[in-house]
Amino acid sequence: MKKTVLCTFLLCFSMLNTSRAEDDFFDNLIVDEELKNQVETEINKEKAQATAAEILDQKPILLEIDGLSKIKKKDAAVEEIAPKPREPAPFGLKWLASKDEIIAQGVKLAPYSVKDAPNSYMATDLPKPVKAMREVLISFGDTDELWRISGYGKLIEDDEKATKGLEEYHKFYDILAEKYGNADEFYTPYVENIEENTTASDGTISKTIKQHFMDIGDEGFKQKLMSGESTLYATFENDHISVTLALLADGEGKTYIIIDYTNNKVKQTELEKIYDAL
Repeated sequence: MKKTVLCTFLLCFSMLNTSRAEDDFFDNLIVDEELKNQVETEINKEKAQATAAEILDQKPILLEIDGLSKIKKKDAAVEEIAPKPREPAPFGLKWLASKDEIIAQGVKLAPYSVKDAPNSYMATDLPKPVKAMREVLISFGDTDELWRISGYGKLIEDDEKATKGLEEYHKFYDILAEKYGNADEFYTPYVENIEENTTASDGTISKTIKQHFMDIGDEGFKQKLMSGESTLYATFENDHISVTLALLADGEGKTYIIIDYTNNKVKQTELEKIYDAL
């Protein structure tokens, strides 16, 4: 008898849709407590089976932990924009940096043609400008790596001995010698041939030629710098940087210095590639 009543209750329950209807169902029927408990047990089984069937019919759901996902995305972004380690170069630049990396420093570049130095630019808005320099030229070469930097000093109104220009030259000479070491100075003097008369013991007169070498800072020294008949420069070098400091004079008689820096790692790498290929 109880089984018949139980089946009837289950059939009636399957037609109900809400938990509220389920409560009304038990409240409106007079049944003993044991029968009521059996009905509830069977109902719960049916609910569990229906829920399991629905879950199996659904497509798999991909669970994503927001925190972990954000961390991974952040790490990937950092990896993409992380700058490569670069050695410091003059004027706040970075040796072997690409053109884009230098621009990212806020430096403005204007193309400039230089023989044997492709991809050269006049650079302004430098991170560490030097007041004594009027222009800075940088070169990236064919590999897009900053390997050469040249600073052109301000033009100086000078006397015939190039006194002020020599002061500037010696000031930077001392700085570069301390920073890079291995200082060597090279001077090509102007040579003046002087004809002199020489009287022999017998009274005969003969002419001889004597050479006079102009010293640095002599009268007329600036003029010889202008003409190129005299040259004055020095070199400095450490493990991988070569520096040349020179004193020059332009066509208007103004003196100025040039400091040329070269990173030798690029040349060394090129030679290693050639060596490996041969």
